[in-house]
Amino acid sequence: MGAGAIGECSAARGGLRGVFSPRALPGRFVRYSLASASGTVIDLSVLGLLVWSGISVWLAAGAGYALGTVWHWQISSRLVFADRLAPAREGRRRQQALFVISALLGLVCTTAIVALATAQGMPVVIAKAAAMGAAFMSVWLVRLMFVFGEIQGFREIEG
Repeated sequence: MGAGAIGECSAARGGLRGVFSPRALPGRFVRYSLASASGTVIDLSVLGLLVWSGISVWLAAGAGYALGTVWHWQISSRLVFADRLAPAREGRRRQQALFVISALLGLVCTTAIVALATAQGMPVVIAKAAAMGAAFMSVWLVRLMFVFGEIQGFREIEG
């Protein structure tokens, strides 16, 4: 099998060519941005409502983040990456697990950047804004390439 055949196979199965399609990428990014923004609204709304009702801040923050992540999966898997959603069962569960892992990556990225930036004297609001931008782009790329993109090289060989 020549290099062209591998590339064609990769695109048909969601590899690099399909993931970075020049025509599809801008629309997918806009839809992903809207899905992410809506997940953030869910996260912050749940946080605010639970804190207002007397629930501890850390528990409310965790619940908000979890519900925002579930919402984001629902929107992303149906409106952003519907063409790359695995069939039900194992493949879908794998994508869901990777989606949650990528959300945790975003949480760790955000926490680390805010901690390091504020330790250096940066105001927390600026640090959080920078962290949100960095985490957004990191998680977008992980989801684009790994959760919904089938970048894992061993899939090419299994064929």
